[in-house]
Amino acid sequence: MILAQPDDHSEARGAEPVSLAAAGGGPTVLRIALGGQLRRLREAAGISREEAGEAIRGSHSKISRLECGRVGFKQRDVRDLLELYGVTDPQQQEAFLELAKRANERGWWHRYDEWLPSWFETYIGLEQAAKIIRCYEA
Repeated sequence: MILAQPDDHSEARGAEPVSLAAAGGGPTVLRIALGGQLRRLREAAGISREEAGEAIRGSHSKISRLECGRVGFKQRDVRDLLELYGVTDPQQQEAFLELAKRANERGWWHRYDEWLPSWFETYIGLEQAAKIIRCYEA
């Protein structure tokens, strides 16, 4: 079993997005971190997944996939969600949109898509962001 520890365990501070410097772990970690921050903003605003899905012309399952970092982000969706959640400061919005852009970049492993199973992308992305990797065998 291989355990990986991401570099940054930061929590969302109000509407503060993960800093670009701290989130240098690649697109997988950025998707997960940005999704988690959007979930915290949604919950703090008292908005259900269904309401958020309607706001971006999607479904509650799309919101779930975004918040879990399983899919990429459309700039329009992020902007609409931020407005819905009450994040109206242009600088904060721009920081979130920049994170979404970076989270959509392709990792180095995408060159090998035809040889790697799609489910393995998350593990490679998390390994890239790991500060320490420990192996344990029984």
